[in-house]
Amino acid sequence: MSETARRDTPKGGVVLIGRNDFQNKLLAHLIAERIGCSCLVRSIEDLSGPSVDADTLALLDVEGIAAPDLNVRLQVLATRASLRNIALINADEGMSFEQIVACPGIKGIFCRETTEENFVKGILAIFKGECWLPRKMLFAHWEQNSAHKRFFPTETGLLTPKEIDTLKLLVGGHSNNHIARTLNVSPHTVKTHIYNLFRKLHVGNRVQAVHWALQNIEGVEREFR
Repeated sequence: MSETARRDTPKGGVVLIGRNDFQNKLLAHLIAERIGCSCLVRSIEDLSGPSVDADTLALLDVEGIAAPDLNVRLQVLATRASLRNIALINADEGMSFEQIVACPGIKGIFCRETTEENFVKGILAIFKGECWLPRKMLFAHWEQNSAHKRFFPTETGLLTPKEIDTLKLLVGGHSNNHIARTLNVSPHTVKTHIYNLFRKLHVGNRVQAVHWALQNIEGVEREFR
């Protein structure tokens, strides 16, 4: 395990939901070795009762799963297993951002082309309460909605300059510590800004906040270019 990963070893575990095949077993071994937490490979049918802690990070393998079936599986994770932290692996880069926003539990997306280093960074970021989304997905969503952008919506007038700066940095996928250094404030202040953003924008997580920013704030796309 790298020194960075050792310092940031998460307290929670990981459950990889998919086929119990050689590829997923290798991935589970990689997670245990690089991140330092336990990783089980389970089928979605096995996720019931108290056997899986609600704080566990669930990695749902979506290879070959059609959109309607994916929605069913996400619903199962949200109800049967009561999992609050979900990331998709082996996702298609053309996956709809709207589908992600509609499921509050999704905190990260890892495409088939994701490198090992970015995979490890992404999982550690999710354990810290951040989200991990592909830049291509964000840019495609912004392009799709830029022609219909609502400039200066009512909610924007309620945000302070620091909150707007924080929101723009959230679009870039930056950690709380990075935002704190950029804005020259404490990490505690960043958490306060994020809490106020969620309250004022009526959103429940970072993914939904990013969705709102891409639809409503001019020039925010520069953060992920």
